[in-house]
Amino acid sequence: MPSLILRIFAGVMSILGVCLCFLFFFSTFAHAPSSSTVQINGVKISGQAQASPEVKQTINQQTGQPDQPPQQSVNNNDLPEQATTSGTGQIATAVGEPTEQSNPEDIIEPQASLSPPVTPAPPEQSINQLSDQLIRRVNGVNNLVAITFDDGPIPQMTAQYLAVLDEFNVRATFFMVGQNINQYPELAGKVLRYGSEIGSHSWRHARLDKLTADEISEDLSLAEYQVQINLGQQVNLFRPPYGIRNDTILAVAKELSYQVIIWDVDPRDWEDPPPEYIVASVLGQVQPGSIILLHEGHPNTLKALPVIIQKLRERGLEPVTVSELLNHNLAQPTV
Repeated sequence: MPSLILRIFAGVMSILGVCLCFLFFFSTFAHAPSSSTVQINGVKISGQAQASPEVKQTINQQTGQPDQPPQQSVNNNDLPEQATTSGTGQIATAVGEPTEQSNPEDIIEPQASLSPPVTPAPPEQSINQLSDQLIRRVNGVNNLVAITFDDGPIPQMTAQYLAVLDEFNVRATFFMVGQNINQYPELAGKVLRYGSEIGSHSWRHARLDKLTADEISEDLSLAEYQVQINLGQQVNLFRPPYGIRNDTILAVAKELSYQVIIWDVDPRDWEDPPPEYIVASVLGQVQPGSIILLHEGHPNTLKALPVIIQKLRERGLEPVTVSELLNHNLAQPTV
């Protein structure tokens, strides 16, 4: 009998032991951390690390991203400036890096022009000859006109202009840019050897009306210095870039003993119209004492030049330099 009781007790204890073991292992596996691996911001971490704020903070510091970025209100003052309004009320777009929507192939980088700037016509004046200093046409001359060329000297072009003038035995006035004289002094010297004359067209063809009197004086002095050191001549004729002049420009020019030469005939050859248009435009505007504006560096102007000379002579108008036109006028008797 005692043996039977012991066997029953041992069996019950075995059953209880099995139950306790089952309960222990079930609880352990039910709450065990996941061994799967995930990626946060490209960094592999385990499931246990996901639940760790310290691990999150370390990853965020390495990737440069906050755990939870605070919500910020948009302030227009913090936005990058896209456009500014000028004093004239026009919108000027800021120049910067292209936006994400921009096509790099559509973005054109500014390049320095290889040819000198062109010269648009000056504002119309109410009288023909403004003063002894500022001249756009010479009155009292019956059979002379002056042909002028701006923006040179220009390689492979200046010599061709001179060849046409030489063929027709014509002298002209070349208003040259100082920087170009500095680069091509031999071409500038060739102009003088062919009997034509040189005037100043400023040092760098800048908007002189945007400069102070001292800056204008420095610009013109630099241009004249190039003529002196390269050609051994003084300069007494000046044509402001774009024909723009104001009281300051005229005052500086007078201080430097320049006569300011504008024009009254402008075929706008700098727009490169056909040669026949250039010829027709010159003939439609010219009159005795006119100063004709042409430009170097334009093939259509070169093609039109011999025809212009021929047509002027058919009208009894002889092309000369500006100085010859001025001196001839001074030599005329007063009527």
